[in-house]
Amino acid sequence: MKFRTTSAAVLTAVPLVLAGCAQGTGPGAQQPEPKPQAAAPSPEGVAWVGKLCGVVGGFTAAQQNQPGPDKSNTSAFKQSVVNQIDHSARAADDTLRGLQEMGPGPIQGSDQLNDSFEQGFVQVRDILRTAQDKAQQADPSDKQRFQAGMTEVQHELDKGKQLNMNGAIAQFNQNPQLNAAAQQAQECKMFSQAPQQPQGQQPPQGQQPPQ
Repeated sequence: MKFRTTSAAVLTAVPLVLAGCAQGTGPGAQQPEPKPQAAAPSPEGVAWVGKLCGVVGGFTAAQQNQPGPDKSNTSAFKQSVVNQIDHSARAADDTLRGLQEMGPGPIQGSDQLNDSFEQGFVQVRDILRTAQDKAQQADPSDKQRFQAGMTEVQHELDKGKQLNMNGAIAQFNQNPQLNAAAQQAQECKMFSQAPQQPQGQQPPQGQQPPQ
């Protein structure tokens, strides 16, 4: 599977990863090479992988139905951008805590997989917090400076396109037992279809402050 990002890369990267891993294909994914037939996963293995999907799925769910940015004036726009990024960063923190509380996995390679996702969410959280700081510093009383500040926010969020989740993808693809457990875990079925980008998500992405 080849990892590709979307225009809202920071918020959708991990769901796209799991969508591809659970099904063997995904947006921009290459057809996987044939894998050895895995033994039926244990109930403990299915439960662990399901919990992992549930933790990551909680981050995805937290991004749904966020309101669009308030473009009535520059001050309102700034505050709505700050609030939305803060909401996403808090969700990344919650996901990190969930991953840290997973406990040892019963399938060989599961702990390394958890570590890879944890490292990825640290990057997601850090990008969002830096973008939030830049948004807070934008001066809504000066149109030119405000536009420049929002451009800096956009540039920070664009770093999400370079997030490297290939380690986690490889661990899923190369471990038949993890794949088999994901196919049986009810919590992983949410990733059977690629998630759609929520309306109003990532306010600076492709949007301009009020004129």
